[in-house]
Amino acid sequence: MDKKNIFELWRENGEKISFIVILDSWNEAKHYAVVEKIEIKNWPFGNAFGQYFFYGKPCKRGLIKNSGTYRWKLKT
Repeated sequence: MDKKNIFELWRENGEKISFIVILDSWNEAKHYAVVEKIEIKNWPFGNAFGQYFFYGKPCKRGLIKNSGTYRWKLKT
């Protein structure tokens, strides 16, 4: 699967909230983010908000950094 930004994944997922994404440099089994809110500024960019999980434990909640980079995929 090609990597996309979070906003493209949101659109392809029927614009449903919430969904789980991983960055291409993360270990899929241990690190992910749950996207809880999307704000589109100028398609296909904006702000994505949610909760980070590292080693399966909840971490920082808020703005998801690098959400506009083409390095994301849906967690399967």
